[in-house]
Amino acid sequence: MAPYSTRLLVLGVVRIFQPAHGYLLLQELNSWQVDRWANVKPGSIYSALRTLAKEGLLEVVQAEQDDSVAKASYQITEAGLTEFSQLFRQSIADVASPTIATSMAGIAFLPFFNRAEVTELLRERASRLERGLQAESAAIAQLSQGQPDVPPHVLEHHLFSVELLRGNLNWTAAALNRIESGDYAFAGEPPVWSPPADDPIWGNSRQPIDKT
Repeated sequence: MAPYSTRLLVLGVVRIFQPAHGYLLLQELNSWQVDRWANVKPGSIYSALRTLAKEGLLEVVQAEQDDSVAKASYQITEAGLTEFSQLFRQSIADVASPTIATSMAGIAFLPFFNRAEVTELLRERASRLERGLQAESAAIAQLSQGQPDVPPHVLEHHLFSVELLRGNLNWTAAALNRIESGDYAFAGEPPVWSPPADDPIWGNSRQPIDKT
């Protein structure tokens, strides 16, 4: 997973639930099925919390005693909010990451940002993907003519990359169309979803997903 994906996930979930402790973060991220697209382990969550606190992006606000185990709870700082915003923007526009974790992490926090900014980021993503396709197409054209210093099967690397880029671009264009058409709710707009009152993680707070 790209180094910033875990940071983005931890900062974002703390922002939603603050004050929040590590076990709550684990419960919530498990409900997102992050194990399917990100290698987030319990140890990495607790390590990220400590690191982010050391960097001044999170702060400990209370330590609860539960079954003789102290649980430190965290909240995000102003510097943490700035870092969260920067990582989000990076994740949406990032088309060079070797994993899908960066994009999936960014998608999870779309409602924290306004519609205009999200559409701008998706347009930038599309532009980068189109440039990538052009570069791969040029490489394929050269290899198809025969390159004495390159093994012929290397062509398949570029053909594979083209298919990945096309799929990525198709999703980006479709998502952009949905968002520009008014789908979902973004920062500054009335929320369209609140958690059930009996949700085991959200409890009775029923906070909208774009809680600030």
